[in-house]
Order: sequence, then structure tokens, then C-alpha cells
Amino acid sequence: MFILEAGKNHLGQVKKADKLLNFFLKSDFKKMTFMCQTKKWYQAKKESYKLPNSFYQKALFLANKKNKNIGLSVCDLNTYNDLKHLNFKFYKLLSIAINNYELIDELKKRNKTIYISTGYNASDKKIKNCLKKFRNYKKKVLLHTPMVDDFKKLDLKKIVIFKKKYKIDVGYSNHFNDSSIFKILSAYNPKVVMLYIKPSRTKGIKYPDDKHALFLDQLFKTKKNYYSYSNHQKF
Repeated sequence: MFILEAGKNHLGQVKKADKLLNFFLKSDFKKMTFMCQTKKWYQAKKESYKLPNSFYQKALFLANKKNKNIGLSVCDLNTYNDLKHLNFKFYKLLSIAINNYELIDELKKRNKTIYISTGYNASDKKIKNCLKKFRNYKKKVLLHTPMVDDFKKLDLKKIVIFKKKYKIDVGYSNHFNDSSIFKILSAYNPKVVMLYIKPSRTKGIKYPDDKHALFLDQLFKTKKNYYSYSNHQKF
């Protein structure tokens, strides 16, 4: 299953966020996330990247009518608290918060599926400590999240290693800048594949996840490439 990620690629503009949302609603993708950053990060950006709560309310309402799920990627208790009254269908715990136990405890109260990213500085020790907090929590998926530019460092075999080591479902969150990776990714049989997306090719605009995010018109080819290899040998 693919999960689309808007990240911060809406640039805090409702019009761009609407474009991503409307694409999702009309597509055959079933899940999509938006991201909230730390309070300090928003203050540094003078709130310019922050979407209004009314947008999330609208997105959740429209997705629910289509039997689709909107999730929230989180890393900070303060900004999570601003949105926790909204009925997001799942959550992604960003890797910078992998040992943020206060936030983890709050997310667990929601009793929704939580995707746990292992990106920035998520050592084996940090992953192990995080999963201890989730010991009796069944609705969890670990995400192999390599943030590298070198194909050789993607280390996709970790998807299989994590499954065996932690006895847990493991997915893949893409931060690699070459979409050809999806031709072999399916051989590792990730539980989910999370893809960052960006709204449009506009001269002079650089998106926060520009290198690894896909334009909307690239998604179906990417999905086709993935599934065309899905019957190949599994690792």
C-alpha cells in the first residue's frame, strides 16, 4: 500500500494544499499525511508554513466521504496538541521524535495506527527504546527511512532485518532522489511505501522535499513500476 505525504510542500498555502488534497481524493490512493513541525520551527518561519485548522477539518471531512484516510506526521507535543482534537485516522512519528516519550504516550491514547520513522540519527538503541514504549501497542509499523543520496547506502535489506529483529511490520519511507528505486523495492515486501509529493512545476519555486518528492503526474508510473516487479522473488 502506498501512502502519500504532503510534508511541507504546500508551503503553508491553502491553494497548494488543496491541489494535493484534491488529487488524493480523485485518485485510487487510500491514505495521505500532512505534517506539523515543531513550535520553534514555525516561529523561525514566522508561521508562514502553517496551515489553518480549518483546512484540516475540511480535508478530514472530504476524505471521510470518500472512505479515505488523512493522517498527521508529528514531532512535537505542542503542535500536536493544537490539532489533537481533530480525528486524524493515523499518525506518523517523525524520526527526530523517536524518543519523545511524552508525545508517544499521547499518540498511543488515540488508538490509531502509528508509523514510526527511523530517519535522522535513529540508531539501533533509539529504535529499541522507542519500541519498548510501544511494547503492548499493536497498531504500529516501523519505517525504514534512509536519508541518503547514494544508492549503495539505501540498505533496503534493513526492511527484512527489522522484521526479523523486532517482530514487527516494516514499511519504507522514500527520501531517495531516483524513482528507479521502486523497480526493486517491492522485492523487499515493505508493509507500506510512503511517498512525498509536490503540487506543480512552477519556475522559481523550490519545495522543502524537492529532491525526493514526486510531482503528481509521476505517481502512477511510479506505482506501476513498483507493482510490475511485485511478483519477483522476495527477500
